[in-house]
Amino acid sequence: MTESLPAIRLLVGTAWRVDRRLTLAVAAEPVGNAVGLLAGLWLALVTTGVLTRDTTQIIVGVAGLVLGAGLSWQLDLSSSQWRMTLSEKVGHAFDVEIARITASLPGLEHHERGDYQDKLELLRRGQGQLGSSMTTLAVAFKAVCGGLTVFLLLVVVHPLTLGLVALALPAVWIARLQQRWRAVAEDRSATAGRLARHLRAKAHDRDAGMEIRVFGLAGEIQRRASRAWTEHRRVLELTERRIALTGLGQQVLYVLGVVGAVGFVLVRALRGESPPGDVVLVIYLSQQVQTAVSWPIQSMHGLGRTLRTAGRFLWLRDHAALAVPRPGGLPAPARLHTGIVFDRVSFRYPGSDNWVLRDVSLTIPAGTVIAIVGDNGTGKTTLVKLLTRMYEPTSGRVLIDGADLAELDVVAWRERLSAAFQDFARLEFTVQHSVGAGRLSRLDDQAAVLEALDRAGGRDVLSHLSAGTATQLGVRWDGADLSTGQWQKLALGRTMMRTEPLVVFFDEPTASLDASTEHALFDRYATAARAGAARGLVTILVSHRFSTVGSADLIVVLDGQRVAEYGTHDELMRTGGRYAELYTMQARSYQ
Repeated sequence: MTESLPAIRLLVGTAWRVDRRLTLAVAAEPVGNAVGLLAGLWLALVTTGVLTRDTTQIIVGVAGLVLGAGLSWQLDLSSSQWRMTLSEKVGHAFDVEIARITASLPGLEHHERGDYQDKLELLRRGQGQLGSSMTTLAVAFKAVCGGLTVFLLLVVVHPLTLGLVALALPAVWIARLQQRWRAVAEDRSATAGRLARHLRAKAHDRDAGMEIRVFGLAGEIQRRASRAWTEHRRVLELTERRIALTGLGQQVLYVLGVVGAVGFVLVRALRGESPPGDVVLVIYLSQQVQTAVSWPIQSMHGLGRTLRTAGRFLWLRDHAALAVPRPGGLPAPARLHTGIVFDRVSFRYPGSDNWVLRDVSLTIPAGTVIAIVGDNGTGKTTLVKLLTRMYEPTSGRVLIDGADLAELDVVAWRERLSAAFQDFARLEFTVQHSVGAGRLSRLDDQAAVLEALDRAGGRDVLSHLSAGTATQLGVRWDGADLSTGQWQKLALGRTMMRTEPLVVFFDEPTASLDASTEHALFDRYATAARAGAARGLVTILVSHRFSTVGSADLIVVLDGQRVAEYGTHDELMRTGGRYAELYTMQARSYQ
């Protein structure tokens, strides 16, 4: 119970924050249920009054029936709308908060962790329960209040009739056991369920659609998704069968108890030891006791699922809080004086034993255009991820003008960066906002967006769009559908929105453009980079096309998780090492 209190505080606190009036209204619903359950008492009074010709009892009984039924009915009718409206508001509040938390995690480490993905999958699957959490809490409280009302009425009939409760009590222990079984089954089935969801999504993914059709992968994806879903459901279904069998045994025991209780009160009434109305009351209660015991248990099952989901939300919130880098004691520099140093940096991704970088030492002088080249998997993009603090080094340090990057405020540091990536985001806004998002303070500044597109060589994209920068993008919004190359030019424009960064990354940003266009763009970027040398601007180019990096001041060749070569294009060509070999090989392919 102690572990559930934070989850309950979260659910009630969120509902109270979004709408206090509706929260109070939903919380009052159990009153109507308790009033409705007193109908058995009023029926008993009417029955006794009729048989004993007691007018007072008849009047009290009838009045109680009418008023109680009316109040109960009105509360039940109104509460349906209250619950629905509050559920929508609470659900929206949690959706927004989950999106905010996941988007604001400072790095990308969580994407590499299976345990994080499993818990996030369970949170996504139960996310709807958070919206209806106040309804679940109200129903659980309503069930408990109803159960207490029934138990008090049993005492009124005769204390021995509480034996029905004793016979039903094992259901409480059974319910807890069943909850544990379900929780274990949910955890065990999470990975398979996540895989099935991923495969189903891949089947609908437009970007994967061509390969699926060219290689005939539809059947294979469907088979794998079916196997994963079957494995996911098998664990859950076996658990549900086990739960059903234990529930059946408890129900049989309860029915036998009901027969004994009704017979006991009937004998007492025939002997004149209790009023005749008690027979009616115990018959009424014999139908309600089962509900009074089973309904709280069932509602606790639902509440347990909701609290588990709320617990996963709290885990996500705590995880995000722990993932926030320690507050940097140093502000991000306004300009670079000496440059960037990788000091014996090693790195491997979370959960992996394979080193991506191993004991890398590298100096990037301020005001330099540097190109990073190497085969796939040599760690080129990883260097960029470390410099943007998407990950922290496993060992070693990255120094910015002599200060440890880990000591700088991460938000302030990223505000001094700009980047273009091969896996760029397709922001389906208007062109103005898709490009302007690179600098939120000038999001609606059309002149800044046009200038950024000019610098990125992407102004020609507008010639195909009738509404210019006001054009909505994305066919799902009845907007324009761009080619991959056009999307990439908009992403490059977004990079150019920041006019005075300290470090600019171009990580395979022109993979969808032809070689000559890429070469022209890189030459333009190199020229612009040298114009920013006065503030120490560092431009980092990552490319597989060696012909485009010759204009860089320095070239770093990565091989075997280490820096294999370092120097200018002419120096590396004279050395005749790995760079010269790869450059010559690519040059021949263009002849």
